[in-house]
Amino acid sequence: MDTQTILIDYITKELSVGRAKQIRPSDNLLETGVLDSLGLMQLVIFIEEKLGLKVPDEDVVIENFSSVDALTGYLERMKKASS
Repeated sequence: MDTQTILIDYITKELSVGRAKQIRPSDNLLETGVLDSLGLMQLVIFIEEKLGLKVPDEDVVIENFSSVDALTGYLERMKKASS
């Protein structure tokens, strides 16, 4: 599975229980209520444990986590920077 599919699967199954049934990559996760502060921290832990990428505290900002598209782009930039 690609990164975007992995993220959508995790968010749908673990973070949006009782909220959104289908998440599109462009959906704003914060405005739709899918992602709150606790969910954001759970998502960071998931990324670090399952994807093996360390997310610095200063990178946990709305611009990087507003949507699956934004998050995927951020993670791809992180991967390139660490190569």
